[in-house]
Amino acid sequence: MLSAISASNDEFYPFVFTADSPLIGVYRTLAKVREAPTTVLIEGESGTGKDALAHWLHYNSNRKNGPFIKIDFASLPEDLVESELFGYERGAFTGAVTSKVGKLDLAQGGTAVLDEISGVDLTVQAKLLNVVEVKQFYRLGGTKSIELDARIVALSSVPLAKAAERQVFRQDLFFRLNLITLRVPPLRERRDEIFPMAEFLVAQLNRKYKVVSRLHSDCRALFQQYEFPGNIRELRNALERAILISGEEITPATLPPLWQTARPSPVKMPTLEDIERDYITEVLKQTHGKKVKAAKILGISRKTLLEKRKKYGLE
Repeated sequence: MLSAISASNDEFYPFVFTADSPLIGVYRTLAKVREAPTTVLIEGESGTGKDALAHWLHYNSNRKNGPFIKIDFASLPEDLVESELFGYERGAFTGAVTSKVGKLDLAQGGTAVLDEISGVDLTVQAKLLNVVEVKQFYRLGGTKSIELDARIVALSSVPLAKAAERQVFRQDLFFRLNLITLRVPPLRERRDEIFPMAEFLVAQLNRKYKVVSRLHSDCRALFQQYEFPGNIRELRNALERAILISGEEITPATLPPLWQTARPSPVKMPTLEDIERDYITEVLKQTHGKKVKAAKILGISRKTLLEKRKKYGLE
């Protein structure tokens, strides 16, 4: 069964539900809490559709006519996070010649999405705890508290429970965010859903480019053997490229060569080294390779991080 999640501006995000799909539980939980003001935490690998689910929650709730404001912590320089998030008053710091409204304030009446919250500095986390607990915050340099009337949706590609255990994420903030937690599984855990999802994406791209392209059935076997580290985002980008190049039909030959040479990975239990390597890789991706910031999140020294990068071939 194919379900298209309607968001905004006629955008659709494809989520395919088979009889035993783990996404059914995710969807049912979202439907139950969509009218409540509760905070929602959505975890999952990059490209799995966390942002799409946040859109669905907003545009299918009683806040749909309010703003949808996303704060991407991974793309913000550390010294700008607080001013972007909370805003500031005139004279709060050198160069603050006027006041500025923060993104939390811009989200009033709607939804504030805190993307990649696991990478936020511990100092900012302390202030976010107050936002989540009592829905209040202060602008930098301000003395008057501002009431926040917005649903908070936190997104993370790193499990916050693990980050809290490593003491790189505040436990009290994690407990507050962990009220409603949803995990979006990667595509490799939903292989039966990939081909119909790809068909939906092709139909979506056909409308975008005003073409008539179709997906050849031979692509089904290709999807079964590839791991899709980039998940839905990687699948959509590859299909879009194939449509632009091949025209009427998408065959295995029109998809990335890497997909055609890939072989299914043997099923095995991950070792502790596997888990550590994957976690370090994800944190480095989040911090855009910034070693000092990554080491801080990982709870190790910069020297230890360099040694582990060399050990796991991450240089």
